[in-house]
Amino acid sequence: MSLISWSQEDLLTFFAVLVRFSVLVSVMPIVGDYFVPQLMKIFLALAISMALFPSLISTGYVRPGEALVWGYSGFGIISTIFLEALFGFVLGFVAKLSFDTIQFGSNLIGNFMGFATANYYDPHQESQTQVVAEFHMALAILIFLALDGHHFMLRSVLNSYQIVGLGKAGITGALGQKLIEQTTQVISFGVQLAAPMAISLFAVNIVFGVLAKSMPQLNILVLSFSVSILVGFLVLLLGITDFQVAAGNILERMNDSLQEAMMAMKY
Repeated sequence: MSLISWSQEDLLTFFAVLVRFSVLVSVMPIVGDYFVPQLMKIFLALAISMALFPSLISTGYVRPGEALVWGYSGFGIISTIFLEALFGFVLGFVAKLSFDTIQFGSNLIGNFMGFATANYYDPHQESQTQVVAEFHMALAILIFLALDGHHFMLRSVLNSYQIVGLGKAGITGALGQKLIEQTTQVISFGVQLAAPMAISLFAVNIVFGVLAKSMPQLNILVLSFSVSILVGFLVLLLGITDFQVAAGNILERMNDSLQEAMMAMKY
């Protein structure tokens, strides 16, 4: 498909496809993080759009002839571009919630271990976060890449045109309900991820409570802080395998979450 031979309808259709991919790339996990240069995101979105545009046309997911309808007026162009940007943003946001689940649970673990004041600057979120969360997020990114998650995201967006055509997305009540459910799962799964650490340190606090009553001369405050960190690191070490399984399950649910979000935006 020669770029020189493109008609006005082809250019309008390609621009709409580029908008969906550009917004998705700017929001999706890893490549959408703040520390990734904006110029790199632009070239990546352009490269993906150029590579997949012929496939979208050959499969019939995108029809340049439809641009004669929505591209006839300025309002049609603006509304189509807005809906494409909204659709790409929702997909990227839903995918990012999986990593937010892991980060939320890891921050809880750090608080339980006593690292609430030992914050670390997170370049992914441009905010302060726990040291434990940085360790777990690095593992989660490696797990995501090992599961071929980056290719899966591209396949999902390519297939999204089969579910929601160009400019056919809609803001529905089902979408709002689905986003609320996804946000609720962030808290639910994050608490489950931090549950082993919470139970272990709760047991340690019970032991120190008994010691404080039986031996008042002990400096429980200083002793408990050191022991809590020691027990916390021990639980982290023993729970690496379980964390990999839990993080893998959370990231694998991304497929269902994206499909549900697409169906909720189907107009």
